Amino acid sequence: MIAEPTEAFPHLPPSEDIRERYAFFFREALQVDRWSKNLFDRSIGAVALIAALPAALVILMAHIVLSTLLESERGPILVGYDAVSQGRVFRKLKFRVVRQSHVDSLAAAAGDWRAYAGEWNPNCRSLLGCFLKQFYLDELPQLFNIALGQMSFVGPRPLAVDHYHRDLRQGNVHRKLLKAGLFGPSQALKGTTKYGAQDEEYKYLHAVAQMSAVGLLCYDIKLILRGLVTVAEGKGL
Repeated sequence: MIAEPTEAFPHLPPSEDIRERYAFFFREALQVDRWSKNLFDRSIGAVALIAALPAALVILMAHIVLSTLLESERGPILVGYDAVSQGRVFRKLKFRVVRQSHVDSLAAAAGDWRAYAGEWNPNCRSLLGCFLKQFYLDELPQLFNIALGQMSFVGPRPLAVDHYHRDLRQGNVHRKLLKAGLFGPSQALKGTTKYGAQDEEYKYLHAVAQMSAVGLLCYDIKLILRGLVTVAEGKGL
């Protein structure tokens, strides 16, 4: 099994300032749900899933062609592993990025993220996987997770089970209180020295708890658009 890459868990513990500003969430640890946000996710998620089908079909066709020409490209294109959303374990779906020869089959059967740990090593990626990773298209199947109500469009990015518990042990509670998201509040910071800090995550948790339904919808749309800009820039690691 491949050793854990440092990029797999960049998350820092909450600072003292965060603990003081958002003390209520650390003290009460109550899950935050908004019917308006759930309605938006389930309805728009289904529409987005249908709209994304052409892109998914193009990816599937590219995979079939490359698999026919190159043995190194063969293997299942859709994979998944156990992750956590608002304290609940679910199967997080992805398009496979690593070559099948670098997949740990035993870990994959167990739903362990380590099966695909090679995705952070460019030398382990398939040709199609390099493109998918660059533009975050490997995450596209998570629209299905959103449509099922397992994830939200906006929220803390879902962590694998062991990473989730590691994050809890270091003091973070936002992933326990909020549903995991396709677009993370701090996603635009990826690749910067600020990525991994928790300021934006707790700011978003506070917004979900306190904002009006309309205000939260506008905030979510803003974060989705910001995330789409990050995707379009093609800076996936």
